[in-house]
Amino acid sequence: MLNYGYAILESEIRKSVNSVGLDYSIGFLHEINQSRTPLVYDIQELFRWLIDISVIQLLEEKKIKKSDFIITENYHTRLGEDVVKLLIEKINSNFNAKYNYKNNKQYSYQIILQDNIQQLANFIMDKKKEHGFDIPKLKLNRNDNLELKEKVLRMTVAERERLGINKSTLWYIKKNLSEGNTPKIYQKILLKIK
Repeated sequence: MLNYGYAILESEIRKSVNSVGLDYSIGFLHEINQSRTPLVYDIQELFRWLIDISVIQLLEEKKIKKSDFIITENYHTRLGEDVVKLLIEKINSNFNAKYNYKNNKQYSYQIILQDNIQQLANFIMDKKKEHGFDIPKLKLNRNDNLELKEKVLRMTVAERERLGINKSTLWYIKKNLSEGNTPKIYQKILLKIK
């Protein structure tokens, strides 16, 4: 899934590099080689995390099963059509989400990528004296916490009683956590657990 996602990212970067007229066979970090695209790989490093996040989110949603992967006769693993579709949708969703960028305006990472490459081209052509990549951080809205999860799963009957948590409430939370689901925990209970 990561390799497939990186190929999608590479394609997007290649389009942007071509659109500003840069030679992608000349890079800064990766080895310069006429048959490769080191500039694309260099820029890809700045956005690779978008693919990583997309794959992690997809796996956490538990929509993918082992049967969604295809094992070839040479024992290579391939993504099934359904997984490819889900992965592309997740990457597009993250790539097209809006974030504060220039002048505190909302832009998608697609536009941010294109603008950063344009700024690099301007710097290389001496139209700008300085250049630094400006990439806003992705804001993840998570409603789970690994420490909290482990604390709940280890909670004993005596702890539950001491905290004043109902037996059925703790059972519900533990059941959902052990099945890989994120249970709804009301603020009153959350404050007792923390």
